Amino acid sequence: MKLSTALTLLPALAVVLAGAVATAQEDAAPAAADSAAVEAAEQALEYDDYTVKAYTLTVFGGSFTGATYLDLQEIGPKTVVTPGIGTDLGPADVLAYNGLPLPEARVKDSEGNLRWDAANKKIEPGLAFGGRIGIYISDNFHLDLLGTFAQGKSVTTMKYVGPSGRYERPSSPDFAALKLDVEEGQRYELDVDESFAVYRGGLALLYDAEPARFWGIVPRLGFGLGGIINRYSELPDKTSLYLEGSLALTYGIGKHFDVVAQADVTNFAFEVDELGYGNMVNYATFSLGISWFIDVLPPDVRAKHDAERSR
Repeated sequence: MKLSTALTLLPALAVVLAGAVATAQEDAAPAAADSAAVEAAEQALEYDDYTVKAYTLTVFGGSFTGATYLDLQEIGPKTVVTPGIGTDLGPADVLAYNGLPLPEARVKDSEGNLRWDAANKKIEPGLAFGGRIGIYISDNFHLDLLGTFAQGKSVTTMKYVGPSGRYERPSSPDFAALKLDVEEGQRYELDVDESFAVYRGGLALLYDAEPARFWGIVPRLGFGLGGIINRYSELPDKTSLYLEGSLALTYGIGKHFDVVAQADVTNFAFEVDELGYGNMVNYATFSLGISWFIDVLPPDVRAKHDAERSR
């Protein structure tokens, strides 16, 4: 190529290069504009734009009251007794915690009258502990996922309705020997399950009643539902759905921590073998715990919202 020809082409190459540079700048400009728009949109989000405002993690311990789930009256002359649904249960049998009929429920005198009557089964008070995960959907309302474990013992008592004297349990390899100086009309403990346990888990909606705050304490009301497992050592589990109401008092001990004193009342149907149906039972749980507040809002959004609330 001659030098003169190359010099002639230089202006054309310059024009092509200038066009390429302009095109690249035009392509880069929208990308930068989009990035700036996204950043501006994020900064423009308000409190109401966030579905979840915060989380809370709570651990607690306390006690539960237990409950009576079988309370039979004495069998009278006109009492009609039907068989239970447990294995090998007769009309007046009471199931022991090893799955066999309780011997005393079959003890009769020479005339065929029962000597033990009015069986009562109750769960005695015990320790309880558990945890909650709260999801705040507004300033005062939150959904809590909760789990609770409680342990006590289940006790069977019966009333002795025969003549006073010395009583020895009928010999059986399945029951420990029992020797009592019995008095007519008195109630005695005949069987115990030392390892009775309760497992409870569900979902609750709670309201922090900020308008009712007093002395820095905020009342909390809630309602929940879920499932409950009543577990014996040897007998099958008794499971059911439950409804629960709760009342709590919370007191802040810092920006992110609260002390929570709470009472829960759990209502459910407890299946009773001797009856063939379920009795409605209430457990009450009293607990004290620590709650950790985890804010998920950007600091500027939280600060702006708090400032608006305090006006």
